[in-house]
Amino acid sequence: MNVYNQNCKLKVAHRGVPSLAPENTMISFKRAIEFNIDLLEIDIHRTIDGELVVIHDPTMNRTSLEKGVISKLTYEALKKYDVGKWIGQAYIGEQIPLFQDVLKLIKDTHIKLLIEIKQPENYPNIEVDIITKIKQHDIPHNQIMIQSFNRKSIQKINILWPEIELGVLIKKKDRFISKRAIKKIGEYANYINPNYKIVTIRFVKVAHASHLKILPYTVNDKHTAQKMLAMGVDGLISDYAHLLDEWMKS
Repeated sequence: MNVYNQNCKLKVAHRGVPSLAPENTMISFKRAIEFNIDLLEIDIHRTIDGELVVIHDPTMNRTSLEKGVISKLTYEALKKYDVGKWIGQAYIGEQIPLFQDVLKLIKDTHIKLLIEIKQPENYPNIEVDIITKIKQHDIPHNQIMIQSFNRKSIQKINILWPEIELGVLIKKKDRFISKRAIKKIGEYANYINPNYKIVTIRFVKVAHASHLKILPYTVNDKHTAQKMLAMGVDGLISDYAHLLDEWMKS
């Protein structure tokens, strides 16, 4: 049995609640699970010493205001970066979380974890590392979904762990994705998660016909949320997790 009602529209907290706290930090994740969300979305990179860390960008430049490339730094070096102060004084001292910290946070909750693998082509066998870490922490497969823009990475996970739910992200520039390409994604994934700007009634119909559910990103206002829901999407990915209940009311 899954950890959420499949008939409900899914509420996905994007990088925690970045509208209230620094993105991809433990404080942001803890805030997110205080709300009535179904999935907590995070981003994964890997350090030079093999640690899986939770951050969106491949560098520290934006979220720490200091230069540094994740793949060229050890985790000990990363711990010196402050990823909260760029938002405000109240968040000084926030560090990049380890993937395992987030696994511990969601364990024994109803929250499902939506893991985006960032640039897997730059991290050989990161798929194996992620799966190994999930299993080490005894997180059930139905509490995890993994997504990426890299379709080969998602296909690899489908082979490594067929039971796990998978999603393929679609960029705005791919708005003319063919029916054939969507059908192909449906052969190995469960979700197709597009930039909301490319969602149309046709897109929704083709995806559903290919047995794919749709979680558009990043829906950050009520008008867009209701427009997406009216077209039949299966949930919303948003920076405003605390407002999703209100936006989803008919």
